[in-house]
Amino acid sequence: MTSGATGRRMAGAVLIALAGLLSGLAWPVAETRADHRPNVIVVLTDDQRWDGFDVMPWLRGALEEPGSGWVNVPDTFANTPLCCPARASLLTGRYARHTGVQDNDDGGKLDESSTIATWLHEAGYRTGLVGKYLNGYPFGRLPYVPAGWDRFVAKRNQSGATVYRDFHAVDQGSPVFVHGYATDWLAEQAVEFVRTAPPSRPFFLLFAPSAPHPPWIPADRHVGAYAGLSVDEPPNVVGALRGAPPWVRSRPEPSATQRTLWLDDQRRADETLLAVDEALHAIVETLADRLDDTYIFVLSDNGYSFGEHRWEGKKCPYEACARIPLAIHVPATEPGALGVISMIDLAPTILSLAHVPPPASADGAGFSDLLEPHPGPVESRPAEAVYLEWVGDAEIPAWTAVRTSRFKLIRYGDGLEELYDIGGRIGPPDPWEMMNRVADPRYAGILARLRRLLGRHLGRV
Repeated sequence: MTSGATGRRMAGAVLIALAGLLSGLAWPVAETRADHRPNVIVVLTDDQRWDGFDVMPWLRGALEEPGSGWVNVPDTFANTPLCCPARASLLTGRYARHTGVQDNDDGGKLDESSTIATWLHEAGYRTGLVGKYLNGYPFGRLPYVPAGWDRFVAKRNQSGATVYRDFHAVDQGSPVFVHGYATDWLAEQAVEFVRTAPPSRPFFLLFAPSAPHPPWIPADRHVGAYAGLSVDEPPNVVGALRGAPPWVRSRPEPSATQRTLWLDDQRRADETLLAVDEALHAIVETLADRLDDTYIFVLSDNGYSFGEHRWEGKKCPYEACARIPLAIHVPATEPGALGVISMIDLAPTILSLAHVPPPASADGAGFSDLLEPHPGPVESRPAEAVYLEWVGDAEIPAWTAVRTSRFKLIRYGDGLEELYDIGGRIGPPDPWEMMNRVADPRYAGILARLRRLLGRHLGRV
């Protein structure tokens, strides 16, 4: 091992060692808790692809270890694959069209008096947010603490230069400027929140680092960690896209230089997740015995397309944008089959775990009964489908979609449709969404069923 590699490993261990030291100073855990409801931690990354856990070594190991309590949920989706709308849906359990937050400029429209923070706070939980809140916060106002948050440390992303280093934040309503690497500083705040949480009261923590959002700047200790990582180019970057909509067909085929740049960008994005992985490990180490009373959800607000369907970024209806990673630490039980899940399902699930009735306004369906121990069979079943949407802009027209475990139907505002046999139910599997089957007579029955599902959904909303 080279001295440089040794230095990086030692630096990467600092946060874990700090967590171990602080955990030794933590509140003593009583034999019995005054409130037996579980703690809940949500780790929300920014623009992480659905397969992004593969580059997080600690989390990957936990998911692979039998009996660890960690489970991977592969079919999870952002209802609107863009930062601010997705975060508003996480906080409320509502579709973007109902929160009013349909684009990244709409954060100020969220009703902050009715969120998972207010519901849990009113039910006796200690609540904390550390990291990115909503794009544009504080929305032209003076810095403030939104309703429901007992601890509120919000990172402000004012430009690309401040996503990872030397940034402004709001700590309990007071502006601060932080010199240093953002993920590490935010991790320290999250660890401190967990360390000081009284054992007699359950807590909810939303930890939201900015990684792996562009411009993909890893911590110094992680620079080059994945330089030699083999990254396969998806076939839908330059391959034939049969039946693609006009907005895709009109985009030029990327050059060899651009394709190489996308692969390099993906490696650097993966390197930024190493600090997130260390932060998650530190939080778990700080929990110590309280891990047995804690549900942890690790997910992203949306995915990110590195050239798939000729597109770079978010907002698209395809898997690269809308499919997100989800890992859950489930104490005391092996969860049942979870099926397809979307962002709006998280708030009702967390509320149910906390024994708080979800509000009637929530669009999502909770799946807490698939996570909690039960003496007998579980009555509920995994959801049949999830529904996705985008309001539209000058780059990508408005669309709605229905996604089941095997198929996806996309419908644009002008009525144009795309149907993909992702699981290969009738034809060959099409996980890259390269063959539009909407005109294939073999899929007539499937198309009719998905149209009915989408129609019922649109009729409800």
